[in-house]
Amino acid sequence: MLVKGDTVGIICCSDGRKKEDENRIALLEQVLKTEFSLQVVFAETIFQKAESPFSGTPQARAIELMKLYQRSDVQMIFDISGGDAANQVLPYLDFDIIRNAQKPFVGYSDLTVILNAIYTKTEQMGYNYQLLHLVGKDSELQQSHFRKTFFENRVLISGEQLNEFVWRGGEVIGGNIRCFLKLAGTNFMPDFTNKIILLESLGGKEAKLASYVAQLEQLGAFSKCLGVIVGQHSEAEENGEYERIGRLYQQIGRKYKLPIFRTSEIGHSVDAKPCLIGAKVNVSRETLTNF
Repeated sequence: MLVKGDTVGIICCSDGRKKEDENRIALLEQVLKTEFSLQVVFAETIFQKAESPFSGTPQARAIELMKLYQRSDVQMIFDISGGDAANQVLPYLDFDIIRNAQKPFVGYSDLTVILNAIYTKTEQMGYNYQLLHLVGKDSELQQSHFRKTFFENRVLISGEQLNEFVWRGGEVIGGNIRCFLKLAGTNFMPDFTNKIILLESLGGKEAKLASYVAQLEQLGAFSKCLGVIVGQHSEAEENGEYERIGRLYQQIGRKYKLPIFRTSEIGHSVDAKPCLIGAKVNVSRETLTNF
């Protein structure tokens, strides 16, 4: 966990940030320093290069990430990117360095691929979270989330259970469902056995989400896991499909006798909370906690 005076690293391993994000990122650095007394180190791969959507080549992004892992003064690494390109860096990561460094990686959306690859290769945990929420519309609320999670080591997420099956504690894998499925067929995909699978999405209406769920089923995920955490499915919910998405997961729960926990506190919204990846959580009918 972080304490005052610690140093955090910031990088973009997926699509680079645009030039118009410069002021927002400068404000983020200011908030980290003034509100949390943290020092900040930026990787060289933050902003898009020239006409490219990338902050650097896949190799360059991986090298910058490895530099942050190798710095003894950096206690935690936050990736503030998202988009599509995170899986490009996977072949260039040194998982021995990551394993020995024992520092959490934090990111969301497309960074699902790196979070799960790190867990698969090193058993190191991380967090599903976007640090830029600290300077978003709900900045005051997010600062409270940040302090509770990263300084006090308390994860408390509210929701509701969608069926009557009983939960067992287990380690969380997954994240963004589209990006998680990029790992299918690779040696970076976690073993589903006795895991709790977190699934959320930004884009995708019912048909697309049903296809993602079907692919996970065909991979054997639901016959091996302990249960499913259903986060926000933003586009579908905005399209009036909240109940239909709930039924989609309820069908999986019935078929495989899995508990299904649904929460609006994990996902892409500006008030979303951090959630552990690669660490044990306890799920009840109304809460998900790490204590």
